[in-house]
Amino acid sequence: MQVREARTEDIADIRDVASRSLEASYSHVLDEATIEKAIAEWYERGRLESEITSQGTLFVVAEEGGDVVGFSQSEVLPDVPEANVLWIHVDPDHRDGGVGTTLLGRTRERLQELDNDAISGFVLADNEEGNEFYRSHGFRKVDERTADIGDEEFAENVYTDTDQAILEPYDVDGRTLYVNRAESSRGSEAPFYVAFADEDGEDRYGYFCSNCESFDTAMDSMERIRCNDCGNQRKGARWDASYL
Repeated sequence: MQVREARTEDIADIRDVASRSLEASYSHVLDEATIEKAIAEWYERGRLESEITSQGTLFVVAEEGGDVVGFSQSEVLPDVPEANVLWIHVDPDHRDGGVGTTLLGRTRERLQELDNDAISGFVLADNEEGNEFYRSHGFRKVDERTADIGDEEFAENVYTDTDQAILEPYDVDGRTLYVNRAESSRGSEAPFYVAFADEDGEDRYGYFCSNCESFDTAMDSMERIRCNDCGNQRKGARWDASYL
């Protein structure tokens, strides 16, 4: 497999891979007309030519046998050392062969070479495979936003590869607690985030349930976390001695 930065002669292949990838990953939430409209808008030739040659956009393609089988599309933000991986598309016929992992690795390397200290990734909330991909590569979910596709809006998750605490203040019963959006644990309904009693992130308070936005949570000796308000829970991280 060869991985390199995209050239303008790759435009037709990039468009084709994006179309096949979107259909394979999102056909359960996007109809055919919506996908076609998105491809026509995002990967129009003139627009792609401009983006491929722009310093504000990075396209990295993966080739096998001379054919483009995947690509990443990233946004390099001006005046700040941050970059966003907007899409990683892999042709459905070439999935499960490490193409996505190789693309992400080279993309991160190139963005770091461009002095980006923090890298974020975006994936639609309904794409569980895409969300798991980022989690399995050390990214943490830190936010949610809305993405416009065609004439519709969809929930999109934001991931970051930085371990730096991202503390969000919450006023609770006359005091302020701070949620670290960069330190999460998967719950049955939604993630739990570590919470602190101080803005420096030194005095650990407990866990915040993002499903119902409650701090009324508890952890037992098996490291199971449960929200006492909505029942959201995390499975235990340790073996129960009674089963050994």
